[in-house]
Amino acid sequence: MTSSAHAGGITRHRSAIMMVTMIAASIYSLNLTIVSISLPHMQGTFSATPDQIAWVVTAFIVGMTTMIVCTGWLSARFGRKRLFTLSLIVFTLASLMCGNVHTLEGEVMWRFLQGVAGASIIPLSQAIAVSAYPADQQGKAIGVWGIGNMIGPIIAPPIGGYLTELYGWPTVFYINLPLGLLAVVGAILFVPHSEPDRGRRFDVVGFAVLVVSVVSLQLMLNRGTRLDWFASTEIIVEAALAALFFYIFLVHAFTVRNPILRPEMFMDRNYAGCLLVAFGFGIQVFLPTILLPLMLKNLRGYPIEMIGLLLAPRAVGVLAGNLVAGFLTSRFQPKYLVVIGFIGVSAAAWFMSRWTLDVGPWDVAWTGIMQGFFSSLIFVPVASHAFSTLSLRYREEAIPVFYLILNLGGSLGIAGIITYWTSSTQHNHAVLSEHVSIFNPMYRFLPGAWNPERSPTAAALDLEIMRQASMIAYNDCFTMIMLVTLLSAPTALLIRRRART
Repeated sequence: MTSSAHAGGITRHRSAIMMVTMIAASIYSLNLTIVSISLPHMQGTFSATPDQIAWVVTAFIVGMTTMIVCTGWLSARFGRKRLFTLSLIVFTLASLMCGNVHTLEGEVMWRFLQGVAGASIIPLSQAIAVSAYPADQQGKAIGVWGIGNMIGPIIAPPIGGYLTELYGWPTVFYINLPLGLLAVVGAILFVPHSEPDRGRRFDVVGFAVLVVSVVSLQLMLNRGTRLDWFASTEIIVEAALAALFFYIFLVHAFTVRNPILRPEMFMDRNYAGCLLVAFGFGIQVFLPTILLPLMLKNLRGYPIEMIGLLLAPRAVGVLAGNLVAGFLTSRFQPKYLVVIGFIGVSAAAWFMSRWTLDVGPWDVAWTGIMQGFFSSLIFVPVASHAFSTLSLRYREEAIPVFYLILNLGGSLGIAGIITYWTSSTQHNHAVLSEHVSIFNPMYRFLPGAWNPERSPTAAALDLEIMRQASMIAYNDCFTMIMLVTLLSAPTALLIRRRART
């Protein structure tokens, strides 16, 4: 096929290619969070402890981390279309098996394989979608494609809640089957072939040490809260392994001819700056979807179906934000859009930090729309311009690294906010409890039935104190999100816009 014919084929199938990549991205991103909704039901099925059932999530993350490191090499070596199609096939089959196993060990094994297969889907779907458009339309292409990528984690709670309550937890995996088959057929029919580079050797040593480092870091972040961080020998060992093997990887990368990740691409200031922005974005972008269900369920008593509906407006914000950002990215400096996005997200977090136990559905809905909209103003410009100054020969490696950094930021943010919420709740409970005493002058305004020296009353008071302490802790967490987001805003000034060389 000539280059002109190839370009013409892409032009004719451009909409179909975009649709296929959006479906693929939505399957993967949906699966990241939808399983968490079903963990309590899975725990009962497998008669597992909370720490054991957590491996259903941990195994997926470890599998994804292991594979994403070598996605660039595999894509260049075997061709983008082959790897993309194979990843979708294995991911769909693994989803089927995840819903059919009867043991926890089997569930963990298939979830690991699902993570391995899914790791390539996001970076490859972005690369395929963007490559179908000319350079002046790639910002708009990222905006449209990003709807599929970002909307998945947002719609997961309502879908997961309804499916689990009505049909059982296996259905959260079966939902991948029709979408996965549709994506596989679309990939076979419409995704263009790319010529593989069969001359490049695989850096086994670099791959091995980087995988050990990144997986150790992910395990530390994922399990740190449950194991009380550095009070646990496991966490200390994982931290030491992550640091040691990352050092070995750096030495190896600078001393061999063909490392798995070529250091030269990190010398590009724009790409390095966008990685820093992506890390800061990753730290905060997933946190509302983690904190809000816990707050609404435990403090407001909303059923899971209602919680899912309250989180859905954020998807509306993402949809609007991606379309607006895709239109504006090609017309304005991306760094200004990213700064506006960070400021908007921090403003939404500030409003949330003012909530009380009387927070209503409308408050949750409009702040969700606000967060979704301004998050898109961050993601779309960064994802579209991260590679604008980078040589095309680094593209296959650069995109997976971008999402690896984004995911590491997300893992760090989740681990940090859960730890902070726990410690803040304990501290607030201790401070508030000090004032529950018959010697407190304010006590005389309480009804006589509220005598803290009576056991039933003391238990009721302690329950109310815990509710208040938890709400204050959530306010503290939203304030922390606001501060981290504001501190991340100046990194946007590192973004450059220049033609690729």
